Amino acid sequence: MTRAVPCLLGRRIVPTVWGGDNLSRVLGLELPRGERVGETWEAFDRPDGSSELVGLGATLHEVVRSDAATWLGRRFADCDRFPLLLKFIDAQDALSVQLHPSDADAVGDSGKHEAWVVLAAGENARIIRGLAPGVDPVDFAAAIGTPELDDMLHSFRPEVGSAIMVPAGTVHAIGPDVVLFEVQQNSDLTYRIFDWGRDRELHVEQAKQAMRHDDSELPQTETPVDTGDGGQWLIRHDAFSVRRYDLGAPKTMSTDGEFRLLTVIGGQGTLGWRSGGDDPPLIVRTGQTVLVPAATEQVFLSPVGRFDYLWTAPGDALVP
Repeated sequence: MTRAVPCLLGRRIVPTVWGGDNLSRVLGLELPRGERVGETWEAFDRPDGSSELVGLGATLHEVVRSDAATWLGRRFADCDRFPLLLKFIDAQDALSVQLHPSDADAVGDSGKHEAWVVLAAGENARIIRGLAPGVDPVDFAAAIGTPELDDMLHSFRPEVGSAIMVPAGTVHAIGPDVVLFEVQQNSDLTYRIFDWGRDRELHVEQAKQAMRHDDSELPQTETPVDTGDGGQWLIRHDAFSVRRYDLGAPKTMSTDGEFRLLTVIGGQGTLGWRSGGDDPPLIVRTGQTVLVPAATEQVFLSPVGRFDYLWTAPGDALVP
């Protein structure tokens, strides 16, 4: 049986028509030359593959299937796959206007809430999230698949460091000129509404059924809230939460009996823990993600220069 200890996660590189090479520039990731890379998957468990647990000789899927309670926590003992998917996204060009269904509307997979933390925003940076003020959802639904759609969308220039919640059913698009971190439910269901002239399949009828009609009530970006221990709450949602810390001194983080994911977005540091062996601390650098299993009660973090990281936790909505 694989020992449940903190470990680095192997990534998947995903070329896309809208990607670029900015993940190398912003995060220092090693990317294939000449490829337009739109995404890297930093924690994933999908039918066609799963994150390698670096140095442990197993995959994320294998340890969840063998002992979910130890790795994920008692509330997740009945999980048959890891419940979250973490990505870095380089939207050099605009992604399609799209939405993801809720659990109630999803067919063949779970629904998908997702959230973003903006890591870089160029001169032409743009985010679409929801409908423009005054747009009737019925009129919008009638315009799906047409060029008139663009004028009916709420768009804005994102600020670096801002956090954006995208509940299931919310119309959205990323880009152009944006790099971000994404946390989402473990789902690959996307209903594409409009694709800027690219010849890809649209999912108009599915989108009409799954679209939420109250997105005008959502804040444009989330307001950071002091955690009381030197960090900031960026996202607090039923599906997941994300905190941000920029360490200048050693810090202890607790798991509270459930898995956590640490993703470094600037600098580097070390991550240690108490174990029955002589495990050396992990050195964690910009762009890397560490899975901290539920069985690890605490981790001990020390900055090496700057150590800026995101701390992702599961929410009640993920409990099976």
